[in-house]
Amino acid sequence: MLPGGPSRVAGVPHPLRRIVEHIYLTDFGGTPLVHLSRRFASDKDPDLVASMFTAIQNFMDDSFHSMGIGDVRSIEMGDRHHVAFGRGHTLLLYVVYRGREWNRLERRVIRFVHDLEARFAALVRAWNGDVDALGPLQRYVEQEWDLHPRELPRTPLEAPPTP
Repeated sequence: MLPGGPSRVAGVPHPLRRIVEHIYLTDFGGTPLVHLSRRFASDKDPDLVASMFTAIQNFMDDSFHSMGIGDVRSIEMGDRHHVAFGRGHTLLLYVVYRGREWNRLERRVIRFVHDLEARFAALVRAWNGDVDALGPLQRYVEQEWDLHPRELPRTPLEAPPTP
């Protein structure tokens, strides 16, 4: 058996395995609150990506509601990437994952955004833009999805933080 178990063949993940790569949480207007990532995978600003997901979701929901169709729950990007959307009353959650489409994950995202709103409604309503104030919310999302904040690379001139 190869390292990584039966779900890996010569170091490549099994195509049926689903892997959550990014979590974006915004307020209803698209203001980014939390971004978590499995790995440092993009040079794109995560705040810009989160705001773009909000714009896309709002446009698609408005368009499809006028046709009598409900909210957009997910979109497919490329061959194996998907974005599951969770819309609450005050929060929007976007989960980018790799692998086959996963309806169970879509339902989990919707339930989780409602759970976040129930637990953190007062924090989100009182938020004044100070990212540090969102610490409890971010830690809760980290624990649920086993992801961590994306660390930005340091330039060669920047010194490492001192303890």
